[in-house]
Amino acid sequence: MDLAREVIKAHAVVGVSRRLVGREDRLISWSRPSEGWCTLNTDGASRGNPGLAAAGGVLQESNGEWRRGFAINIGICSTPLAELWGVYYGLFMAWECKVSRLELEVDSEVVVGFLRTGISESHPLSFLIRMCYGFISKD
Repeated sequence: MDLAREVIKAHAVVGVSRRLVGREDRLISWSRPSEGWCTLNTDGASRGNPGLAAAGGVLQESNGEWRRGFAINIGICSTPLAELWGVYYGLFMAWECKVSRLELEVDSEVVVGFLRTGISESHPLSFLIRMCYGFISKD
């Protein structure tokens, strides 16, 4: 009985009201960008916090054709930092490919929040956010 309770807890998420709510499964698929645009999908992960980390990404044309991709071993860092390195390397790759119209897709709410609203200069990840903004702000 205790094992069953532990399994239920492991597969549950604590909601705002501090009660357990079930996880929500969602099917996620690639959606085609507008004609003339490319899509950059990136992801990063670490095994532990911090732990061994890696990131990767793929750049696709509007017709779904693969244009370029990358996978990197980052070393030891946190998951948000691995996600940000994925975004940075992806933006760097798109810039090298001379992509001028780009849709960036990232699965980390934390990273999306950093990129949308900014981050304080004292935050440990601010240097990488500034480097990403450097590519985002280019013509």
